[in-house]
Order: sequence, then C-alpha cells, then structure tokens
Amino acid sequence: MRLHNFIKFLVFVGFGGVVLSGFAHAAPADQDNARRDFQAAQSALHVGNLTRFKKLRQGFNDYVLAGYLDYEYLKDRVEQTPAVELHAFLEAYGYVPGSDQIRKRWLRSLAARGNWEVFTREYKDVDDDVELQCIRLNHLLRSSEHQASLMQEAETLWQTGRRLPPVCDNVFTAWKKAGHMTADHVWDRIRRAFEARQVTLASDLGRYLELHDRVWLNRWIAMHRDPANELDRIHYPVETPVARMIVRHGIVRLGLRDVEAALSRWETLEAQHKFFGEDDNYVFRHLGILALQERSPVAVTLLSRVSAQGDDEMLFLARVRAAILAGDWEAARRSIVGLPEDRQQKQEWRYWLARSLDATGQKDKARELFQALALERGYYGFLSADRIGGGYAMQHQPIVASPEEVSAMLARPGIQAAQEFYAMGSTLEARRQWHWNMRQMNNRELAVAAVIAREWGWYDRAILTVSKSDHLDDLEIRFPLLFREPIEANATRFGIDPGWVYGVVRQESAFMVDARSPVGALGLMQLMPATGRLTSRQLNVPIRGMQGFLDAENNIKLGVGYLKEVLGRNQNHQALATASYNAGPNRVASWLPAKPMEADVWVEGIPFNETRDYVKNVMAFTAVYDHRLGVKPILLKDRMPEVKKP
Repeated sequence: MRLHNFIKFLVFVGFGGVVLSGFAHAAPADQDNARRDFQAAQSALHVGNLTRFKKLRQGFNDYVLAGYLDYEYLKDRVEQTPAVELHAFLEAYGYVPGSDQIRKRWLRSLAARGNWEVFTREYKDVDDDVELQCIRLNHLLRSSEHQASLMQEAETLWQTGRRLPPVCDNVFTAWKKAGHMTADHVWDRIRRAFEARQVTLASDLGRYLELHDRVWLNRWIAMHRDPANELDRIHYPVETPVARMIVRHGIVRLGLRDVEAALSRWETLEAQHKFFGEDDNYVFRHLGILALQERSPVAVTLLSRVSAQGDDEMLFLARVRAAILAGDWEAARRSIVGLPEDRQQKQEWRYWLARSLDATGQKDKARELFQALALERGYYGFLSADRIGGGYAMQHQPIVASPEEVSAMLARPGIQAAQEFYAMGSTLEARRQWHWNMRQMNNRELAVAAVIAREWGWYDRAILTVSKSDHLDDLEIRFPLLFREPIEANATRFGIDPGWVYGVVRQESAFMVDARSPVGALGLMQLMPATGRLTSRQLNVPIRGMQGFLDAENNIKLGVGYLKEVLGRNQNHQALATASYNAGPNRVASWLPAKPMEADVWVEGIPFNETRDYVKNVMAFTAVYDHRLGVKPILLKDRMPEVKKP
C-alpha cells in the first residue's frame, strides 16, 4: 500500500480522522474559509473541545497547514497514540517545526515501556539530544555484543565540562565497571568543568575518584574560589600532574583580575617548585589572551613564549592581533604566515600581511596584495582600495532562478506552509517554518529560496537565507533600499549620511521590523527601551508602549537621533560611534589608546568579537549602501580617521 493511501486509511482506524495525508497540498477553493476553520480548530483544541476540533479538522484534508493541527493534537498525546499513527505523522509531516519533538517524546515513551524494537527502528534525527543518546547506550550496553564501539561512545560523551542528564550516569557506571574509566579521564573532565566554571559539577565528579584523591579536588575547589589566598599558602607538593593543574588554574583565575600580578606570582612559584614546559604553555597562553583583551603590550611577549600546537587556532589569531595592536609588524608577519593555509587566504589576513609588509619596507609586495584585495567587495577590500587610491569593487551579480527551480521550491510543502502563514499575518510561525525548511537546503536551493522570499516582500528572510549560501553578490537581495524616505529624511534632519544609517539598520535587524533581541532591544535599529524612552523625550516624540518602539518610522527617528548623540559623544568618529552603539559608551572609552592609533588597527584590537565584527560589517555596509543609493561612496579612511583620546 502506498504511503499516502496508508495515511488516509488511518483516518478511518485512527483517532477520529486526525492524522491525514501530507502529500496533497492544493489550496481549497475557499481559502478564506480554510484559514478561518484552521484558526477555529486551533482554538477548539486549545480549550479542550476535541469534538469540535475533530469535526473541523476533517473539513480540509488537503490544506497545507493541516499538519500543524495534527502536531498540536499529538504533542501531548504521544503515550496514548498507536505507533502506526505516530510513524505516519512523522513520515507525512516532517516539514512541520516541532515534528522532531514528537519523535523525541515517542522515543522516551518507548524506552519507558521497554519497547526497544520500535525504539531502535525509530531512533534517528536526535543527535542533539544527549539524554536520548544515553537512553540508547544504556539499552545497548545491556543487549549488544559490540561493546568496544559503545565504550568509545561513552568516552566521547564523557568529554565535556557541562552537566549531563542523570540517565547518563548509568552509562558511565558501566563504562567504569568495564575498566575503561581511568583516573586521568576523571581529572580531565574535572578540569573541563572548572574551565567552564561549573564548580558544582566538578565537586560532584569527585564520586568517581578514589577516596585519597578527593582531597586534591577540595584543594582545586578552594583554589578556584580564592586563588590569591590559596597561591600564597601552598603546603603540598606540586610535582604531580593534578597538583600542577590546580596551581595553573589558580594563576589563570588570578589573571582574570590582574594579568601582571598573576605573571609575577607564576615566576615566583616557578623558582620554588618544579614545573614543566606544558605548564608554561598553559599559563602563558591563557594570560596572553587575557592581556590581549586588556589591550596590554605584554600580550605579544606572553603569546610568543607558547609552544604552539598546529591546531590551536585561537592562539594563532591572538598572536596576530596582539602583534598588530602593539605595532610589532615583523611579529605580525611571522604569525600570519604561520596560520593554516586556508586561514591565510581569507581577506582579513591577506590585508594584515600586506600591512605588515608595507610597514617593514616591502612596499612592492604590499601593493600587489592590496591591488588583489581591492578587487573584492568587503571591509578589507575597501580598506585596500583606500591604500592604493583605487575605487571600490561592488561586483553585483543578481541571482537568476529558472522557472523550473522556482516551481520546484514552491512545490515543497514546507515552503507552502511558510507562505500560507506569511499571507495570514502569522509572522512568527512563518519564520519558524522557513527556518525549518532551510536546514535541508543546499547552496543553490538557499539562493532560489532567497529569490522567492524577496518576491514575497519578505526581505529579512531573503537576506538571512542568501547569507547562508555562497551566492553573496546579489546586492539587491542582500542590501535592499527599504524605508528610504524616513531614513533619508531623518539622516538629513540630524546631519548624518544615510549610508551609515542604512549600514546600522542592516547590521542590527536586517530590516526585521519586529526584531527583539534577547536583551530586549527593539525594532529596526534595535533600541533598548530605556534609551528609546530617553531619546523620545529629548526629541518630543510621544511613544505608547513597546509597540510604539516597533513602529518603523518611530524606530528610525529615535534610532537616528540616538546615533547622532552617540556620534557627538565619540569625537564625531563613525567607527568609535558604531562600536559605542553596539557595546555601550563606557566600554569604548576604556578602549581608547594612550597614543594615537590608526583606526583599522584599533578596530582589530576591539576585545569583544561581536563588537569587532559589528564595526567591520557596518563600515563595509555603509560603502555598499552609498553605491546602492547612487552616491559617491565616502571612503572608509574618511569614516575611520586616527583614533585618539579626546
């Protein structure tokens, strides 16, 4: 029996016709009635009126959102639903966000009932669920002959500094009983827990240690909590690996407060006790990275003393940034050529290699690199063009999707569901569905989907979707000219160029009008409510509630007004103001150098990854938007003059 016929067969043998075919998706003749009945069925289900729900549900078997109703019905009834119906739902409606949760709940229910045959058959697409992994391992450790591979899985699970679900304890008990858990394994996980600042977990892991070893764990806990005091009164031998880990941990913890004090303490301890090269590597690596975050010149020296492992990318990148910030161009050049080959080819490091060559007198080689980079669109391409006096390369190349590609994409049930939600004004559900669709798309499919989203007028999804692909040259999709009238009007009012405003909006929200950040920032320009209220009073713009801040025109007016204020507080320096808009004014003030510094160097030394990338993106986006607006781009070297204290 074909699957879609089998699913329809379930209408007559299942739970009142709730699981239905997911294969026919032609819209009903009366779309408005279908939408109305869909919403009525949702309401009936939410208030527990199952009779009305089932009656309504039977009325639109081919409606594309039918699977959502089935999901809502099933999600709290997994234990009572026959396996054949759950399987049919998952086969038919895998495009529904949350369908994976149905599978996970079903697997937990099967395990609780001891139905391992069905559990094993249906165990898939749950690699992100550690609890289910451990449930499966527990079963296999009792029943499978392939114990060696299972022990390797157990060891892989063990290698984390985070707490795992209680069911995993049984796996580790079996792993230990089989003789695979060594003291080194236990101490390694304890170390990971401390580095993740999971002190309670580290303490709990003591149960896997022999009794005589637990005193060392207590010493480690004391060192974590009060490193300054514990380092002053070491009364135990530190030649063992565990003791050395404890001392190293204390030094790094002390370095979080004062790098130079921690370094001095380490040198004193080295004179008193026997440490090894691996201890120096650990201490200098961590203190060097902390020194870089503090923009301390000692970072270069510390990081250069580390014997690097080939795969320690964080160390390599820290060395480059520390050398750039310190103006040690020869060290920067050596660090860049020591990067993995694929890293060296990135715009970022090609640019800084050219800068280091230029600063060390190798002008011709530097110019060759700048000329090649200037042919590429982006922050470093634009900076390179400024270095050689060239124009900015925009390289616009529209994505052309064939009618066949568009038809194939629109035929996907998940895309149809997203389109229907979007047409209904259910934006949140539409976004969830769209994201669910994107998970399985390849580069070309993402590009085609971006074209479709743009045609629907769903610009923020078009931007997001194309950014996940390799098709990054369609500037009309990636940098749309939305809200042009209010942006240009407010930019003129506050004396700011509109390209910069567009750059901030594009980076902050990608034109998602109702954007809300995890910390509460709102709207196109991601205004914090307190900032928005203060700015609204200053500008005499009445705002009613949070919805008032989400209104596009209000948000732009307040956002541009605040951007002007931030610019004034930051010496009318756009790079500083951009960093301040993202990270806050107090932080940026603390990052200003003691001596004047070239702006590209200052940006590269911003200690927060998010803010560093934010500034680079906004500066690049301003140049693209100048181009899109049809004006001569303001050069980045003019937007980013020398950085100095006021």
